[in-house]
Amino acid sequence: MTLKDLAEHLGLSQATVSRALNGYPEVNEKTRRRVLEASKQLNYLPNLGARKLATGKSGMVGIVLKSCDELVQAPEYVRMIAQISRHLGDAGYDLLINSARQGNALDSFKRFVAGRAVDGLILNTPEVDDERVAFLQEQGFPFVMHGRTAGEVSYPYYDIDNYDALVQASRFLLDLGHRRIALLTGPARQAFALERARAFRDTLAQEGLAAELIAFDDSSEEAGYHHARLWLGGEAPTAIICASAPQAQGVYRAAGELGITIGRELSVIAHDDVVSLPRTEHFDPPLTVTRSSFMDACQPLAEMMVALLDGAEPRSLQQVAPVELIVRRSCGPCPRP
Repeated sequence: MTLKDLAEHLGLSQATVSRALNGYPEVNEKTRRRVLEASKQLNYLPNLGARKLATGKSGMVGIVLKSCDELVQAPEYVRMIAQISRHLGDAGYDLLINSARQGNALDSFKRFVAGRAVDGLILNTPEVDDERVAFLQEQGFPFVMHGRTAGEVSYPYYDIDNYDALVQASRFLLDLGHRRIALLTGPARQAFALERARAFRDTLAQEGLAAELIAFDDSSEEAGYHHARLWLGGEAPTAIICASAPQAQGVYRAAGELGITIGRELSVIAHDDVVSLPRTEHFDPPLTVTRSSFMDACQPLAEMMVALLDGAEPRSLQQVAPVELIVRRSCGPCPRP
């Protein structure tokens, strides 16, 4: 099926069909829908080289991983990328995946921008002072972000309410009588980690308490174990809030070695993005969590990318998803004054 065949089938000119497929505003909505429906029914696949020459667009969207090992170390990204690819495909875009070169994180971005290999980029894991964002904004290159950098931003993003997640978790523990609470969050260079730490400090300050026990580390079980052993060996907290379920696994392991009962002598809360195994409801005891599914970002990110490339105002493409507190048996009243 060629463009000419599709045009003859519809009784339209090739120019009209091409403009409809590429989203030109002069084609009315009724015609555009008719063309798109026929192209799906007849399995029409556009010539990407011709489309790029005609429109200046490649029909490709890029994702740059932070390292070539990211998909191995975090296999949930495979599912996420597959879902984003599917939603982009529904809008006529293909997904191109690349990884940053070690020691030169901007190299892939510079090559994408210079060669216009892709029409836009999807970024993840924003840092506080993110050089990728600064570069792409300087170049005027379209991108959307999974997460957001600090402060007010002008680019499209899908994020969860990290501040409210920590307010809910901290307030819940305070209402149970806990006054010595520790926070283990993500690396200090990552924007979400600082936002959660800010919420933790603010919430404790409202009760006249100082947030003395805060640690920034990766989301691994070993990080949770390491910090729990440090904290529980001294003037121990009665509750620990973790940034991830694997960190909470490490806290459980440390508490077990020290003979500390989770839910009675130590309360534990973690953020659950619904990708870690084992599932948080299968912890022993089941883990209290702030929950927001990692996979919920896939469709919004793809739709934001398409809308941005269609000319939407970037600030109109910003979404903050709510976070749910799910109370389970890993939390209980403060065991001591």
